[in-house]
Amino acid sequence: MTSNANRPVLSVENLTTSFKTAEGWRAVIRDINVKVNAGETVAIVGESGSGKSVTALSTMRLLPAGRARCEGRILLEGRDLLQASEAEMRSVRGSTIGMIFQEPMTSLTPVFTIGNQVAEALVLHRNLSWSAAEAEALRLMERVRIPAAKSRLNEYPHKFSGGMRQRVMIAMALACRPKLLIADEPTTALDVTVQAEILHLLRELQREENMGVLFITHDMGVVAEVADRTLVMFRGDMVETGPTPRIFAAPKAIYTR
Repeated sequence: MTSNANRPVLSVENLTTSFKTAEGWRAVIRDINVKVNAGETVAIVGESGSGKSVTALSTMRLLPAGRARCEGRILLEGRDLLQASEAEMRSVRGSTIGMIFQEPMTSLTPVFTIGNQVAEALVLHRNLSWSAAEAEALRLMERVRIPAAKSRLNEYPHKFSGGMRQRVMIAMALACRPKLLIADEPTTALDVTVQAEILHLLRELQREENMGVLFITHDMGVVAEVADRTLVMFRGDMVETGPTPRIFAAPKAIYTR
């Protein structure tokens, strides 16, 4: 019997994802293997079209049913998500797995206040009463260092800068204390100073929660800063994987170099 201590939070085994085309099924990622342990950051890096975001969306089972199919195994704390029903997946998303996407404006609803949106996630996933959820929303906003959080809870997303919106997304992703956070290009739309702040914040929160992070990016500078291990992808294939310092110091694949 293996103890949970040394079992990875996420273990993706021989994942192949195909999309339906006029000619039949076409594999867009092939035989991807990646493990993420508690407290560890694993980066998937590659240029646009390499399949890194498809890998993340496959892990969350967020690809269109009927038009995409995944083969292999996606084990979250030992449980195969490819065998889970859609209802089970809905409870996994946002509770055991948190997500942050590239453009927070598309993930936030413009017609609801920030406080309302963070509180709603807490009511849904942690069964809190509305007043308890509002108090917890404020605590989370303070935790992701949003200045004057109390007065800003009642503001709408368009009043927030890109960096502040991304902090709200992090607060929402962490609301349910996920074991795994999937961050898909979370700093791409931000300027360099704000990007550094967000990365620093993510690392701090990860340490506090001992959370596994799967970080998707095309930016090798970000990888060097955040990742313990790195997986390099090119046109749907794994080119190389290993500890980040080794990948930078002595890349084996020509593409990585």
